[in-house]
Amino acid sequence: MIKNLNLLLLFFFLMFFSEFASSDENIFKLFPEPSSTKSFENKQSSGENYVIVSANNYATNAAKNILEMGGSAADAAVTVQLILGLVEPQSSGIGGGSFALYYEKNSKKVFHYDGREIAPAKIQSDIFLNKNKTPKKFYDAVIGGHSVGVPGTLKALKRIHDDHGKLRWEQVLKPAIELSKKGFYAPPRLINALKKEKYLWKLNNESPLFKEIKNNPKKLIHNNAYTETLIKISKNYKDFYDGGLASQIVNTVKNSDINPGFLSKEDMKNYKVKKTKALCVELKKFLFCGPQLPSSGGIAIAQALKLYEKYDFKKNQTSFEKIIKILNFIYKEREDKLADDRFIFINKNKILKLNYLRNSFKLELEKKLNEKNKNTNFNSTSHFSILDSFGNVISMTSSIENSFGSRLFTGGFFLNNQLTDFSFRPIKNNKKINNRVQGKKKPLSSMSPTIILDKNKDFLFSVGSPGGTAIISYVLKTIIDVMYLNINPLDSIKSGNYVMKNDKLYLEKKLFNIEKIKDKIEIDSKLINEVSLTSGIGIILKKNGQYFGFADIRRDGTTLAK
Repeated sequence: MIKNLNLLLLFFFLMFFSEFASSDENIFKLFPEPSSTKSFENKQSSGENYVIVSANNYATNAAKNILEMGGSAADAAVTVQLILGLVEPQSSGIGGGSFALYYEKNSKKVFHYDGREIAPAKIQSDIFLNKNKTPKKFYDAVIGGHSVGVPGTLKALKRIHDDHGKLRWEQVLKPAIELSKKGFYAPPRLINALKKEKYLWKLNNESPLFKEIKNNPKKLIHNNAYTETLIKISKNYKDFYDGGLASQIVNTVKNSDINPGFLSKEDMKNYKVKKTKALCVELKKFLFCGPQLPSSGGIAIAQALKLYEKYDFKKNQTSFEKIIKILNFIYKEREDKLADDRFIFINKNKILKLNYLRNSFKLELEKKLNEKNKNTNFNSTSHFSILDSFGNVISMTSSIENSFGSRLFTGGFFLNNQLTDFSFRPIKNNKKINNRVQGKKKPLSSMSPTIILDKNKDFLFSVGSPGGTAIISYVLKTIIDVMYLNINPLDSIKSGNYVMKNDKLYLEKKLFNIEKIKDKIEIDSKLINEVSLTSGIGIILKKNGQYFGFADIRRDGTTLAK
């Protein structure tokens, strides 16, 4: 019976979106190998009242209950994120940072909440260099206290809730506390992450909890330390930044057996969430809104969409060819120009102007592709989107950076390694690098929570994804597929992911015809890499008066609507 209902739901979606065209580009196969999921169950939803798309079914169901109690998208966001910190601790949590966009229906404004981690005041600029001044290997920098920045997710959630919540703080924390007490079953991605993990077991006294999950994946799990932390936060969230929990975090970082860090109680106490207007750019048919710096996602995707609309490409070029060339350009722009704009002046108006983009892009296209030895990091993160019955929408991406972050575990959650998002070298070619390590500075991010409005500033579309620097590629591809090419959102999600960065093309394993690609774009085979590009796309789309939710088939995400 359930199987028949799922088939009926899928048929309904395909019929409803039949006016969407299928991609005419046969460069890639449409159906990826599933990673942690094996069906379309709970991957699409529709309704007129609310939609939830989150990274885990526990979180999605809890958010549904919050919304049906009369809660707002802000209320549900707190519940979702705190449950994600319990059931997928390897990806996000209160030990990390976030960027969120909030569309307020009544004012038709999109607000940006910056909960990005900040470097400790006393951090050393050469912290990620060896004694001979060469950059450390990535995991030599990640593991331990050196890589931990002041966590911002909890304070961001509190600020969003203070501004837009309808239920009490204690109410929206209750579902996470109850689930933590009751216990949960490990989702597939957590189990798979633990099977692949090498470093966690060396660092934590509490790693037996995760060894138990690894060895007995079907057993009910209780994270008692997290339960205690949530109870403290529900009574007084300030304890996390200026109390016992803050001291616990600082001591964990400073006393790490590997790379003891510089985090202080003053760093924790002084952390502030920045609320601004979102970065919104008017395009042909809609208003694109993305995050402000230090996320590079808003600027990079806005640049890319302007070029896609306005640049005079050759007539026979496919969208795939256009996008990978644009990606190569915007990643270079990101690396060369963007950083925390509290430290470095970034002329956003200039770099978003069409003339600048056309001229700079043309110069980049004229350069010959050369193999470059640069790290390309596609890491672990969470994204969720919620539309409430009042018409408000939140699109939020949060992360502890690498899978299991710094591997430091305290209070039932992992501490981030976001400081490895800084450039390891402070100087290149005798010039200071914009994204270099500095005290009280935020590292550049690729998180790209996105909200798109129509010309009347009514909600139209939201999207986001985990995936480290590949997030920009995932989100751009989805926007172009759905908003420009009229591709069915399901087909867009199923199609192969790709990233073009540092003159190298990264293709999702087994989903592309490499020979056809080489013929089309005249690229050397040694510059093509087949890798695991496991997006976690979450979409909410308004169409013909209804709302539709879509969750990526590659991960554990689900969607519900009413």
